[in-house]
Amino acid sequence: MKEFIFAALPLVLIGIALAVLAVNHIMEKQKDEKREARIAMGAGLGLILGVILNGCGLWENHLLGLALGPLCGMAIASLISRKEKEK
Repeated sequence: MKEFIFAALPLVLIGIALAVLAVNHIMEKQKDEKREARIAMGAGLGLILGVILNGCGLWENHLLGLALGPLCGMAIASLISRKEKEK
């Protein structure tokens, strides 16, 4: 069961991150330089987080942290920029 969960986890996380990015792109059609800067910063911070999680031994394959970190960082950054606009 553990092997199945670890095999499916990257696909689930990538799917969630891509779904959030797609919804953000559809909702905000106009170009915003601040939004693009936030997404780039989120990708960078996500990459750092992925490397830190690799160092903790979270995944057996280090490529998962390097691939999933920026995707999740971009998704979180796109959610944060939308929440700031609502306030």
